Amino acid sequence: MEQRMKIAYVSITVLADSDLPLISELSKQFTIDYYLLATNTTRQGTVVNINLKRTGGIYPGTMYPELQNLQRWIDLKHVFIVNKPVNHDWEWLNFKVSWEWMKRLRRGHYDLIHLTWPLRYSSFPLYLLRRKMVLTMHDPIPHSSNQTFENRLHRWCCVHLTPNFILLNTTQREEFLRTYGIDESRVYQSRLSIYAHLKYTQAAPALCPHPYVLYIGSVQPHKGIEYLCKAMLSVMADTNDIRLVVAGKGTYYFDKSVYEQNPRFVFINRFITDEELASLISNCIAVVCPYIDATQSGVMMSAFALNKPVIATTVGALPEMMENGRHGYLVPPKDIRSLAESIRRIINPGKAQQLSEFIEKDFAAGSHSWSSIAKNMQAIYQEIIFRRKER
Repeated sequence: MEQRMKIAYVSITVLADSDLPLISELSKQFTIDYYLLATNTTRQGTVVNINLKRTGGIYPGTMYPELQNLQRWIDLKHVFIVNKPVNHDWEWLNFKVSWEWMKRLRRGHYDLIHLTWPLRYSSFPLYLLRRKMVLTMHDPIPHSSNQTFENRLHRWCCVHLTPNFILLNTTQREEFLRTYGIDESRVYQSRLSIYAHLKYTQAAPALCPHPYVLYIGSVQPHKGIEYLCKAMLSVMADTNDIRLVVAGKGTYYFDKSVYEQNPRFVFINRFITDEELASLISNCIAVVCPYIDATQSGVMMSAFALNKPVIATTVGALPEMMENGRHGYLVPPKDIRSLAESIRRIINPGKAQQLSEFIEKDFAAGSHSWSSIAKNMQAIYQEIIFRRKER
């Protein structure tokens, strides 16, 4: 009997919503060990909320009662938490944990180590195993809000030390190759599908009792929230009961005081739990992604998981992720008038329901499904492993 290939899937909590349905499908063909990095800033995501242990180290997922919800996707015997409780990434205790992590991965005799983000300082010891690595680059070109010196350094190390990459859209492929001078043979292609865990999440009680459109996500300048607020003022002028809910944590970069005085604007400026996310999406008319720049969007995949239409801007790979007029509407970035017109169209009685039916049909199976994506990922893994053995 042929031995199953063994994969170390190394990620962070904020990506668990896309990791888990993929891992669930991949586990049918491979032995997958899922390593989640937990720090003060990464311990909390939409699917998992890890209570840090006081002592740094690598702990089995079976020691965390809060991870029981992951059992739907993966046996907790294959989940490991990389616990780094020290605040500063560059402190030696975090390096010590990463050194132990690297040795554990080496002892595991994995055929492949699949990363999902560019490693930060204290995780650099993992690059000692770089020959076995492939990295899913969720943001092939960094957002304008993330162009810090540290992020540029981490990315520079990543593109020079990682031998293989997976992109989740084709729109930014050429720019990625050109920007970093990467040979095309090192870059593989995949895509995102719906964040299926939301289908099984017990939704919290409704946070807004009125009809509303929803912005959900972090508050950052490249998200274009100010343009959505201006568009909603126009929509509200000729619509009696519609609200805008802006939900997500962050520091507002524009003056929102004029909107806070209007009870039809609802701002929820804090971390949104998985149960609240399911509630907010389930009860909204549509989700709006008014981004100024973007890569792909997990928010869109969250909305589609619950069959909600999306209004998104034509930036990054967003047009690649939906069909205009079938799954929602696409508008130019910063175009307040077009955004307002699309909101008016989608809140008309019956229109959102029609779009929802198309979404349910298109994302349940076929090329949009996780099973199809996993088959493609299986082929990628096998090619990388074969090419490495041939060298």
